[in-house]
Amino acid sequence: MDRALNVTSTFTPQDGLSPQRHTPSQKSAPSRGPRPKEVPMLELERLGDREVEDGAFITVAINPSSLLSAVSWGTAASAHQPQQQNMSERTISLFGYQSPQSSCRGQPLSRPSSNHKPNMDSDKLSQTQTNIHSRSRKLEAEGLTVEKRKQAVIEQMMVDQLSRAVISDPEQNTANQFDVSARHRRTLHHTMVKTQKSLTENLLSHKLCFHARILSRCGREACRELTGFFFACDHTLTVYEYRSFGKNRCSALPFIARGVYRTRGRPYCLADLSQGADLRFSTDMPHLPESLKQWPYLTLRVTDVDEETKRTLLAQSGEREYCLSEEEINDQKTLRAVQVAVRDRLRGRAISTLISLGRRLKSLDLKNKGLIGKDELRECLMEELSLSKQDVDAACRTVGQQGGRLVDYAEMMRAVTGEMNEIRKAIFIKVYVKLDPNKTGYISLIDIEKFYSAKVNLHLEHDMEEKIDILTCMRDTGRVTKDVSYAEFEDYYEGLSIEICSDQEYINILKSTWSI
Repeated sequence: MDRALNVTSTFTPQDGLSPQRHTPSQKSAPSRGPRPKEVPMLELERLGDREVEDGAFITVAINPSSLLSAVSWGTAASAHQPQQQNMSERTISLFGYQSPQSSCRGQPLSRPSSNHKPNMDSDKLSQTQTNIHSRSRKLEAEGLTVEKRKQAVIEQMMVDQLSRAVISDPEQNTANQFDVSARHRRTLHHTMVKTQKSLTENLLSHKLCFHARILSRCGREACRELTGFFFACDHTLTVYEYRSFGKNRCSALPFIARGVYRTRGRPYCLADLSQGADLRFSTDMPHLPESLKQWPYLTLRVTDVDEETKRTLLAQSGEREYCLSEEEINDQKTLRAVQVAVRDRLRGRAISTLISLGRRLKSLDLKNKGLIGKDELRECLMEELSLSKQDVDAACRTVGQQGGRLVDYAEMMRAVTGEMNEIRKAIFIKVYVKLDPNKTGYISLIDIEKFYSAKVNLHLEHDMEEKIDILTCMRDTGRVTKDVSYAEFEDYYEGLSIEICSDQEYINILKSTWSI
């Protein structure tokens, strides 16, 4: 006790000298002494409140070397005045407390109020940045998945085309045309080293890759992922389908065999492959499913083409674009004029009109083959769309259905009313596959209500005579069967596409409604 009192007496000011300039008269204790006035008092009970408050920490520049040396409370203050000053500044940065010496160098520091709230704007900004990063990662993952599928299809196609050996080429059997039975005893000496149709990897490398979809009102067929290849060496093409078998097994299967296919009396060429172009094939082919063979022909819509490769192949081959005849040009102009007139007439009530027309045409298809009588179709189009008989006949002539008694009503409906472009169609197919992942052709009302997002109905803000919500419309459609077909779902968004002119606005509506 006496020892502590002796140490205290050494810090008593004498002769007007301040404690900072006083030299101790006795030897100080080697361990600790009383707290100097310049060192703030450590109040541990206040640390809990300070940790939860935002803005209570004040950043002050600190010399790192001063943090390594601590001031002994039992030594003279004059020997460690710089260290005391740095320790005081450190205390300010840690506890928001200002010593008397630091107050003379600037404005007094006020302690934040206890009812301080976090900055909501910064929280919203951070949340927005998080959403942007997650969306970009999702788009990047989707792009990698699409590229991976494309490479899998290309590899499978190359394996299929190069797997057949030259010795087993059917052209080898025609080597001896005079001996009929030569094909049964052909020897190695009569076998050609290379046939006219034999392929090499170099020849197959000059190809044009494109993506396509089936024009159908059946969801199972419309959602098939098709990838086509056109070979410039012999003007042949083939189409493959990418299919998923369960969660872990995927495969690329031939859909249309490689061969030369014709249109308008001539083979398909590079100029015929462009975004939005239609390719028509006969259904009498080995790889097509039975559900498609019941139709007389199959129509594929080209959705995407590698334009850079197409320009390169056109420059190498010197091929020119096919010129349409004067009759074909006039038919296309007539059909385009009919579409413009119909879409202008439907604007404001397009959704309800297309849904009503689709249901009426479906009811006339008694055999469920997509074909109805020509007179019945003309009557429906004239009543629902206010078309004249001349316009209907011109549309039939343009799509090539003027000869038969039965016509494909889905194709006629697309020809008269037009379709959404492929940019919008890609988003629509993406929404439908989310609602119908197994591609059954029907969507359950439970799944529609599950994925439907009712944050804001952007399309109802447009100047339309009808204010039809998708959920209300689908509930009315599936009130009996408790599900909605692909055709009815498509008719709704085809009508909405007529009402909205901007592609980006249409895409934003689908993304916000179904959270994709």
